[in-house]
Amino acid sequence: MENLSKKEIFWQCAEYNFLYRALQESFKNKNGDPAFGGDYAYLMHAYFEEAIQARVKYHHMPSWTKLQGKILIFDVHSSMFDCLGEKETGGFIDGCDTPPPEFWIHFDGKNLYSFIPNELTNIVDLAIDISMSGSLEWYTDVIEI
Repeated sequence: MENLSKKEIFWQCAEYNFLYRALQESFKNKNGDPAFGGDYAYLMHAYFEEAIQARVKYHHMPSWTKLQGKILIFDVHSSMFDCLGEKETGGFIDGCDTPPPEFWIHFDGKNLYSFIPNELTNIVDLAIDISMSGSLEWYTDVIEI
């Protein structure tokens, strides 16, 4: 990593506990560090959109299989970064309460929406139950896509 620019290092660090790192830096410098690309709210939004678009491109194949699951809302500004959800779910939810990128479907600047298949909703229920901040909640009952 020593040959990478600060901006490249920032994106390398985005994979694990991205929210913790981004929000911590945003409190240090209100306008964001220009070496890391500036405005952290924009970087957070760009990161989520990039991950969502990559997943959409990868999965943009017709499927005859219907999936059942629930839509999960994660309020990115409410996380307490306590790692309780991570411990309770065996790492399925990370230390910032973030669901895995493979399931992200939309980010509106405040909430990250994820489609969680029925087979995994019981794991997310554990994280919701233990979360002290209330950053995770179900947006829908079971739906079929």
